Amino acid sequence: MGGTFPGTPVTRWLLELTPPEGEPVEPLSDAPTRTLAAAELGPGPVAWGVATARRAADHIIVILPAFGGDLAAEQLLRRAVESTTLAMLRAFLHGDIEALWPGAEPADATVSYVRRGIPLDLVLRGIHLCQEIITRDVLAEIEHRSLPVTDAQAANELLFRCFDLFGSNIAARYSLEAQRWSRSTAALRAELIGNVLSGSALDAKQVSAALGYPLDGEHVASVVWLDAPYAHSGAEDELEAALDRLDRRLGGPASLRRWTGPSTVHIWHAGGVYKGLRSLAESPLPARRARMALGGRARGVAGFRSSHARALHAARVAALAGPRLDWLCDYEDVELVALVTGDLEFARSFVRRMLGPLAEDSPRASELRDTLAEYLEVQRSVAQTARHLHTHRNTVVYRVKKIETLLGKELSALPRVELQVALRTAAVLGEVVLDNEIDKEERWRWSQPIPGRPPAFPETG
Repeated sequence: MGGTFPGTPVTRWLLELTPPEGEPVEPLSDAPTRTLAAAELGPGPVAWGVATARRAADHIIVILPAFGGDLAAEQLLRRAVESTTLAMLRAFLHGDIEALWPGAEPADATVSYVRRGIPLDLVLRGIHLCQEIITRDVLAEIEHRSLPVTDAQAANELLFRCFDLFGSNIAARYSLEAQRWSRSTAALRAELIGNVLSGSALDAKQVSAALGYPLDGEHVASVVWLDAPYAHSGAEDELEAALDRLDRRLGGPASLRRWTGPSTVHIWHAGGVYKGLRSLAESPLPARRARMALGGRARGVAGFRSSHARALHAARVAALAGPRLDWLCDYEDVELVALVTGDLEFARSFVRRMLGPLAEDSPRASELRDTLAEYLEVQRSVAQTARHLHTHRNTVVYRVKKIETLLGKELSALPRVELQVALRTAAVLGEVVLDNEIDKEERWRWSQPIPGRPPAFPETG
């Protein structure tokens, strides 16, 4: 079906695509998807498709917030849009829209949307928004190459047919999954859990009996997920088995689980299992690349909600921090960072404003931040700072002078609490909030020597 554009060497301009300048976008689609696309299109068009898909997915999340809410949900959408975009490029190359039968990534996303209660019309609207972005970018590439208007018209027509077929396929898959889901006991449990979380009026005893989980006791909520690209269609079975083993290991009642996608599950643990969960930091779940966020202990129906909310915030921080944090993230350990990063752009601005040149993402700035954090923690004791950092006190004195020079003020004149918050946020999130490009004036300030430099302990930063 389809055919190539009349009189146009479509493969030439398509195979010349390259991503826009800037940092490369890390791909999220499954390896087989990328391997097939790279074999047919080459690395440039694949990188272009990945970058375009990321813009499209982020646009969808802004316009339709139901597709976001947490990083796992956002990554699920980005993964699906990326897979679809690469399939679109392959359809362009071959002039065959039959290549667009939904792959594993959009199929996984569709299952998640059914389970999360996102209606089909919203899913189709998301596909339409994706079509707008991809069509705009494809037509811009054609215009940039000064190709004939007829080529743009042919491209627009092919894209329309592609998305029309893709939308029809997704709608059919959504309907089948919705029928299957509506007949399952998991759907009833998910609805009941949703009612509890939304604060709907309910009989706690009746709901507890229906869920097989005591709402009036102590809870520890958690979120378990697989980071992309380790999320895959078989991830649910793998995680389910790992969580069953975890329940047996903890020795408490069976946990209550609500799957929100093929690789993300919200969990409530009953009884006094918090210490047991904390101890897991030394022994990860036997599932590849699994991560867990804890919401802390709470009691009753209100505690069921509040522990869950804290677990979601901990998961958000853990996803932002990536490998900087261990596989297990407890809200109690990152509460301050979770509060500060409710608005990530605000958090970046705050960290960079408070730390100035110390917000540079470099080893030398990191060393000074660590020194300053410890120095403030021990009430500005040079001796204790040196002991805790396993360095000489003269080195600490030099670094403190360097810090004051870079910040342009003595530390006693700076707000201590705000500094500590900024330092803690930078320590947890690293490059997510730090600055990769300091200006010329700040580079000059880095290069200036500090009076009183101890010759016996030379420093490079």
